[in-house]
Amino acid sequence: MSYDHHDMFRDRLNALPVGAGRRGIAAMVMVEIVRWMPREDSRCGKTADELADLLNLRPGDVMIALRTLESLGVIDQIAEGSTTAIRLRPMTAGKAPDKLREEIAGAIACHAAWKRRLRHAIDTGSSEMTAEDVANDHLCEFGQWLDGPEFSATARDGEYEVVRHLHAQFHRIAAATLQLAIAGKKKDAERCMSVGGIFTETSSRLTKALAVWKRQLPS
Repeated sequence: MSYDHHDMFRDRLNALPVGAGRRGIAAMVMVEIVRWMPREDSRCGKTADELADLLNLRPGDVMIALRTLESLGVIDQIAEGSTTAIRLRPMTAGKAPDKLREEIAGAIACHAAWKRRLRHAIDTGSSEMTAEDVANDHLCEFGQWLDGPEFSATARDGEYEVVRHLHAQFHRIAAATLQLAIAGKKKDAERCMSVGGIFTETSSRLTKALAVWKRQLPS
């Protein structure tokens, strides 16, 4: 069995909005899963507790790592009697519709425009939108599309979950920045928008995650 989807897993993991420590443990667990996987099967030959012993990690940390890997769409945990089997999930499935590529490209452009909107609010102290509406990630067109029928439970893979999480976070941070701007707290709002500021960093993570999602789509 070939595991040449390593680069895809790495991109998914790097885009996940968690600390480096958690990413590192997840990567260690993934390597060990593949190590104990028979060539003729996608099932890991070790349980979560056995992986913890092999890696000298706390069982709780391994369970968190396994949930992280599930959220990335790279493994499934399946109950088999009194134990839980760990199986590698195929990371490529049929051809994605053109609509998906278009929506992702559109989302990158639309959310980049928020920098201009917030800059205008900082400069003028006003906005046509309320912070409450901006905070609701389900109101924008992309958010409604993410919630829509295009995505069945099985289609909501690792990239989808990462983007959905970052999209919601982006709207919360944009709303907080807007609230500062219209409250006249110009310096605080500008700090959010500066290099390394919370809005700038969140926007960058969302853009990178969208780019990863688009890049990993089957051609």
